Amino acid sequence: MRWSPPKVVGMLVRGAIPGLRRVHAQVAVYAKAWDEANALALASSGPLWVVLGDSTAQGIGAPSPDEGYVGQLHRMLSAASGRPWRVLNLSKSGERVAGLLATQVPRLEALDASPDLVTCAIGSNDVIRRTPLSELERDLREVLGRLPPGSVVATLPGGLSRERIDAVIRSAAADAGLRIADVGAHTGPPWEGKYAEDRFHPGALGYADWAAAFAEALGLPVPEGENPASEPPSR
Repeated sequence: MRWSPPKVVGMLVRGAIPGLRRVHAQVAVYAKAWDEANALALASSGPLWVVLGDSTAQGIGAPSPDEGYVGQLHRMLSAASGRPWRVLNLSKSGERVAGLLATQVPRLEALDASPDLVTCAIGSNDVIRRTPLSELERDLREVLGRLPPGSVVATLPGGLSRERIDAVIRSAAADAGLRIADVGAHTGPPWEGKYAEDRFHPGALGYADWAAAFAEALGLPVPEGENPASEPPSR
């Protein structure tokens, strides 16, 4: 097998740094957990929430999949409605906008019944891996244009150079009748205690800020201690 230099570097780093290795090991485990949960969700009844996104939607960095923002927001949704919501998590670790457009959006569109809620948080990997801006903006607009009206789309998290991309997200969301979860406003320095061992993905406390951003967009009450407005994110 022929490896490109970035893959080789990534393998060496993961092998040398225990924290990175432990977080990376979550990827396959969490994906399997969500696949199993998705099968149960499709076989049951109740309001359906479809999640689109990358490793943050998988909960990578949190102690367990249900301590990511999806799990935390799921509990808020169920508590507010008085009945359990089903979660169909179509996200994939490492996903970029083009990949979400090619695989996750068609899976959403192929569902037999219309979901009660769709959320989407994507674009961070494109910024980090420097997807050409023209391609990123084009694909973002197509993704958001294909989401059902009323879906919730996230801005990019704090710590990234995000002004231009957030402007595209807000513009395309307005055109498509989508709601905005302002993750960028809910995340940012100081960062202490909010990151996983790899110092890249959020930990459970960091994901609480993500969940609060989505809860705000949905008009849900945020449990005490999970509102970043009262306690700024830290690193």
